[in-house]
Order: sequence, then structure tokens, then C-alpha cells
Amino acid sequence: MTPGDLQKAVDSHGGIRPAARALGIPESTLRGKLSRGDDVTLLLRERKTVNDLAITNGSVIIGSDAHYSPGRVTTAHKAFCNVIAEFKSELRAVILNGDLLDGGQISRHGRIGWQKAFSVKDELEAVQERTGEIEAVSGGLKLLRTTGNHDLRFDTRLSQHAPEYEGVAGFALADHLPAWHDSYRVDINDDTKVIHAVANGMHAAYNNVVKGAGFHVVTGHTHRLQAVQFRGFGQLRYGIETGMLADADQDEFHYLTGRNANWQSGFAYLTWRDGELLYPEFAAVRDDGKCYFRGLRVA
Repeated sequence: MTPGDLQKAVDSHGGIRPAARALGIPESTLRGKLSRGDDVTLLLRERKTVNDLAITNGSVIIGSDAHYSPGRVTTAHKAFCNVIAEFKSELRAVILNGDLLDGGQISRHGRIGWQKAFSVKDELEAVQERTGEIEAVSGGLKLLRTTGNHDLRFDTRLSQHAPEYEGVAGFALADHLPAWHDSYRVDINDDTKVIHAVANGMHAAYNNVVKGAGFHVVTGHTHRLQAVQFRGFGQLRYGIETGMLADADQDEFHYLTGRNANWQSGFAYLTWRDGELLYPEFAAVRDDGKCYFRGLRVA
């Protein structure tokens, strides 16, 4: 294979490690072949900055902030899987927009009292179980995930404390989720950016779209579920927050110490017609624990 062919394999599989596994060659061999290539535009990267999608007519479903917890399957997660199964013919991709795990034991934040923190092993197994359920109902849909600040705890803790093991399989979260194309951002058409976090605070969605340089901006992180529209000089753009697949009462959120949080379990569903993004749709978990989408109970 030419260096260009090898780079295409890296791009399509979302990184050097999964490409090496798919090609059946050692990672070190693939790195060597790429570094000796004549194409000076070759990019050696562990995680792509951007994954691109082109959608003229179709939809994507976007969930975020799952903080998948051992032994718990949330209503929002069940609804997410059920909507994928029910509306798969419309969908072009499934996107998980950051914070699949919590990483309580590898956080830079100190423990609060005798707060329970799950082991990395238990959290990782929960992530694999839940994402496996999503994969099972997704069929041939493209699976994309962005990296959230909590996801980074996995790689960062290892890179800081065991740098000698760089490149060893298993030392990156992506190694444990081979079906998912990971990146920091997903760009859809030429008008939509999906990224875990940009602005913070109660006005994050508004600030994202106002400062978004003419793009629709889709974020997680805040655990809020909403769309804020902004029309500037005749151009309509949305600031979209994708809620959380987690439950607000999970042990991982013990840091609230009894305070109220304006959070919403649920997810977003975005549809394009003739290349134009329609008004966003949402599935929200109600106070009674039920979840509906388009009038249909989905969990």
C-alpha cells in the first residue's frame, strides 16, 4: 500500500491504532511506513480534530453527558436506543457528544466526604455495555463521538503518570471503543459544528451561536436541553444544547451536595431538508420518568 492508502486507512478508522488493527500490522510498522512516506501532507495523529458529515436530506441523533454508571441503565439511554431503532431509516449518523464516563477516581478534583467513586474498570465496562447496546440497534449507521472533558481524564491520567507506555494498546479510551470514530468536533455540511463544550454558564447556548461565526453550534457539557435561535443580518442560526443521557441523581453528581441543578435528561434530533437544518427536535425525560418523541412514548 502507498503512504496515501495508509493515511486513508488511518482517516477512515479514526486513528493509527484502530487502523493498524484493521490492517493486521503492528502499530509501530504503520507509524514507520507513514513517517517514511513521500507525501508531506501526511498527518500522524492519535485523535482527529474533526470528523465530517455531509447531509442533504436526513437526520442525526445526538446524546451527550452519559456519565455511564455501573449497574444503572437510564431512561434517557433506553429512549436513545429506541429512537434509533424506530427512526433508523431517517438517520445518517449517531453522535455521542462527550463525557461517556465520569472518571471520578482519576479526577483532579478532591473527594467530597465519603463520596462513592467507581473504579476506572467498572466505569469502562459500563461504557462498553451501553455503547454496545447503541451499536446493536444502529445497524450500519456511522458512529461518531466527540471527546469531553471527563473522557480526557482517562488518557490524561495515563499520559501524565505512565508516559513510558505511550502507544501501548489500551492506554487510550479510543482503544476500548473501536466501533466509534472519535474526534474533538463533528462538522456537518458547511454550517453546523458539534463539539462537547464551548461557552459555559446559563447563557452558553446563546453565547455559542452569537459568537459562532455564522454556524449552528451544538454542545453538551451544561446538561441542559434546549435550542436558542439567533438571527443576524437575515441569517438564522441555532445554539443547541443536547442535555444528558445520565440521571441527575447518580452518585457521580454527589458534588452538588443537595443544590438544585437546571439539568434535563434527554437528547437532540436534528434533520436537514435540501441541505438546510430544520428547527431542532428533542426527547426529554419527564418528571414521571416517561420519555416521548414526536408524540410516541419511547421509554
